[in-house]
Amino acid sequence: MEQTMHIGDFKARFSEVVELIKQGVIIKVVKGRASELVGYFGKELKPEKKEERRLGFYSHLGIEIKKEDLEWSDEELEEMGL
Repeated sequence: MEQTMHIGDFKARFSEVVELIKQGVIIKVVKGRASELVGYFGKELKPEKKEERRLGFYSHLGIEIKKEDLEWSDEELEEMGL
């Protein structure tokens, strides 16, 4: 279950909020008239799984670019005019 709370209520009722979280309630905290999201608080929040990204736009062609391929020495950079 999810419950929305304005930040003032969240601060004023913090002890009660802790008990709600212990019961499994997820608290969505918002602020202002526009209800701008501040954050979610709760037990079962799981971080988003980061997707491993492949470097370059040639990955669909089977060309793999490694980070080591993008590291140049000072000499190599001077040769390139950089």
